[in-house]
Amino acid sequence: MQTKPDMRKIDKSVTLATAYNKWLNSLNKAGTDHPEYKSSHKYYHDIVANLLWVQKGLCAYTEMYLVNMNDVEPANWDAGRFKDFDFLGHLDHYDSSLKKKKGWEWNNFFVVHSDVNVKIKGQKKVHGILKPDKPKFNPFHYLEYDFKTHNFLPNRNRDLPLQRKVLDDINTLGLNFKPIIDYRREYLAPIIDDVSIGKLTLAKAKDRLFQFYTAFEMSINSLGLI
Repeated sequence: MQTKPDMRKIDKSVTLATAYNKWLNSLNKAGTDHPEYKSSHKYYHDIVANLLWVQKGLCAYTEMYLVNMNDVEPANWDAGRFKDFDFLGHLDHYDSSLKKKKGWEWNNFFVVHSDVNVKIKGQKKVHGILKPDKPKFNPFHYLEYDFKTHNFLPNRNRDLPLQRKVLDDINTLGLNFKPIIDYRREYLAPIIDDVSIGKLTLAKAKDRLFQFYTAFEMSINSLGLI
């Protein structure tokens, strides 16, 4: 069983989909274009299951709950393959320009909330600043969280050109998609209110969480509850 996540940092070095990984390595070694990307591909669910494990069952961008991560734990794999299964979300190509020729590249994949993928991000370009598997990615360096509005904002301590790029990526990745803002507020506000009045210890509050970890951490920091 995996431990609970700590903010929006994803470690994709854990390889459960070994059959897919071997296939991908052979493609890249040959230097050929990848086969056409289709959700009917035999490795599609392997990729999704592996990602949901390293993403702790959450949307890679918004940290909204998608699946119980224990459903995709290593014990449920068989010889580097995972059975077809139902899940919330879509497999997203972070850099959509790679989809045509390198559509099966592991480093370009994330599982995200379906509405974020279809209604918000689509084929839009990203700056790459908020890519959550970057080795030195630290959301506190780039982001702030307004607990009153439950919006993510660029960190005001960064220079203005960088703030503009961060804001672009906040919007493109759906962090402030209104339905998710509303859901995030409904989920986090009661927990943080209970911490602020002493009804709930910070440790117990963290134990109760199963999504929106970064927004929670930024909220309790900005409210001085640590």
